[in-house]
Amino acid sequence: MDSSGIVGIYLAAGKSRRMGINKLNLPLDQEYLGSKAFRVALESKLDSTIAVTRQGDSLHWLAPFSKIKGWSRVYADGGQSASLKAGVKAAVELGVEGVVVMLADQPLVPAGLINRLVDEFQKSHGDFYISFLHKGIVSPPILLAKQLFLDLMELDGDQGARDLIRGVWKDKGRQIEIEDETYFFDVDTMEDYHLLLESHYNNNSPDRLL
Repeated sequence: MDSSGIVGIYLAAGKSRRMGINKLNLPLDQEYLGSKAFRVALESKLDSTIAVTRQGDSLHWLAPFSKIKGWSRVYADGGQSASLKAGVKAAVELGVEGVVVMLADQPLVPAGLINRLVDEFQKSHGDFYISFLHKGIVSPPILLAKQLFLDLMELDGDQGARDLIRGVWKDKGRQIEIEDETYFFDVDTMEDYHLLLESHYNNNSPDRLL
């Protein structure tokens, strides 16, 4: 596969406060919740993927990839902004053209969605970001060009790329409307997790997630 100049930043350093346990280690479709989108990232057009985790976390979900090439890991603690900064710093050291930011608790993101971001960026002219939009809501994965890295390094607390897209970046990129919000389903609570199991994996009916 030709180099895309784009790497993934896989945000997996959350504390799962609303879940009460590390949700990324929950079983899902013969693997783990955190493994699903990570595997997809490795199978996509991304050159590599940077997993951002917390020091001391139990990483059962990451263990299956220990002998697989194409990824690295950095540590962060202190909110989403700290995770983004850690990922961006690692990406800068790789000399990338941009990054695709992904959330580890969105297990239904397909490789096609990531590949579309990469393809759209490679044929775009002057877009500093490309994001997906569903009913007016920007949802990861989001592609961010290297020209935006300095802005990302100024974030604080739980600020993320979406805050900048709504503000200072508003006119620097474009948003692609997606009708199917199933791709963006994120697991924040045990209720979400059981809904995912029941609706998508047991009954093979993702429409019930909507």
